[in-house]
Amino acid sequence: MQRSIRILFVTSAVLLIFVPLSFFITIFLTPLWSFIESFIGLESIGHSGPADWCFIFMYMLFVVPGLILIFKKILKAKEIKKENV
Repeated sequence: MQRSIRILFVTSAVLLIFVPLSFFITIFLTPLWSFIESFIGLESIGHSGPADWCFIFMYMLFVVPGLILIFKKILKAKEIKKENV
């Protein structure tokens, strides 16, 4: 039970930590979004900043590798625990 709570806490922390980080990175990459819009024609920048999909893309770009690393570490810890038993 305690292990499940710890996994839930770490996963939630990763998801929450990457929200402001992905927001600021998306804003700093405004020139990239402008280039994508002019080169590809995909609507990525508007009068109020990058489009929603840009924020979601950057968030997923951080979250997916972060969660993969966490779950790899969890699986590795389970394997070590099984070997010691």
